[in-house]
Formats: sequence, C-alpha cells, structure tokens
Amino acid sequence: MEAKIKISSNYGFDHNWTLEVSVKNETKSFLLGQDVKFCNRVLQIEPRDVVEAIGTGEINEGTVGNTKLANFIIKELGLTEKKLESLQPWELCCQ
Repeated sequence: MEAKIKISSNYGFDHNWTLEVSVKNETKSFLLGQDVKFCNRVLQIEPRDVVEAIGTGEINEGTVGNTKLANFIIKELGLTEKKLESLQPWELCCQ
C-alpha cells in the first residue's frame, strides 16, 4: 500500500488535504478537509503534535514528510487495505 497527501487551497491561506492510497493497482482518494480541522477533530491532536510525530514540518507533495504524514494518518485511524476498499471518498472528511 502506497499513500500520499494531496494539498489544495481554495483561498490561498487554507490547506485542504486529500489522502490518496494505492492498493492492488487501484488508487482511491479520500477528502480529509482542512489540515487544522482534520488534526483537531479527527486525529484529536494539535498540528504541532503531528509534526513532532512524523519528524518534519515539510509536507509538500513529493516530499518524504508527505508520505510520513499519509502513513501516520492511516496508522492513527487504523485503516487497513480491507477497510479502505469499503470506504466512500467522503467518509474521512472533516469540514
């Protein structure tokens, strides 16, 4: 299983995350929502604690930190390949 976080912005100052996971030659995307809201509401930890847990604040697409963040989210939410197969794209979202 390979995972990464896609980062987009609507207004220039917000950061919206989408978890993209490749499993068995299939890629699925799960909208997570705004970074701070997702950390606080879903992971129930502060963003700075996420940075500490993954060991970097550099999470831009294509970086090692981005992959670490994706894997951290998967681990914290207890997501397995089987669970990911049955999830709808919006089921992890926090808005």
